[in-house]
Amino acid sequence: MLWLLVCPLVCLADVGPPAEVGTGPQPAPLPVSWELEFKFLDPRRIEVQVEPGRPPEVYWYLAYTVTNRSDRSQMFFPTFQLVTQDLRVLDTDMGISPLVFEAIRERHRQTHKYLRHPTSAIGELLCGDDNARESVAVWRDVDLSVNEFKVYVAGLSGEARLVPNPAYDPGRPETVTDEQGRTHLTNPKHFTLRKTLEIRYNLLGSPTARATATPERAGVRWVMR
Repeated sequence: MLWLLVCPLVCLADVGPPAEVGTGPQPAPLPVSWELEFKFLDPRRIEVQVEPGRPPEVYWYLAYTVTNRSDRSQMFFPTFQLVTQDLRVLDTDMGISPLVFEAIRERHRQTHKYLRHPTSAIGELLCGDDNARESVAVWRDVDLSVNEFKVYVAGLSGEARLVPNPAYDPGRPETVTDEQGRTHLTNPKHFTLRKTLEIRYNLLGSPTARATATPERAGVRWVMR
């Protein structure tokens, strides 16, 4: 059975207004800046033997299609983060072996004919369906023994907001310089929040079974993050 039948495509055009959560900043009810159309398939697990004679390595990935329907080209620099129920933050692996990407592309040859490696998906995105881009976000060594996790996708909207840092200490410098001469922002006066897609998932079953279970989508919404 094709995975497309199990994890149907989701289009952000169908995502309603975000639910209220606490008192934090929320995205504008209607788009106030450029916004890209983002369709995706739910995360799936894949095992790939990267090195001969060694056990297969486990990866999780999310396949997507992004389309620019605005009246001008936009720079597409997405970031994907997987956040577990116990607040572990996992970034995607841009340096995956070509064998991993080829295994994913072969699996989705019928549904994503023009799948690009993640490193070639970034850059200027021209307008229109003919310039839509297909790619994947890939995570290595993901421990999904928890009940829930979230995927955050940034870089799909130009909406941003500057908010005060509640922990800002006016008695301390905003930056410090280390022994190598590098400057680090340690006490920022403000934070920049950006409109980000949040996709929530549940994992059913026992902790040992969840590592191979099919994630169950619990909701999709825009948040400021």
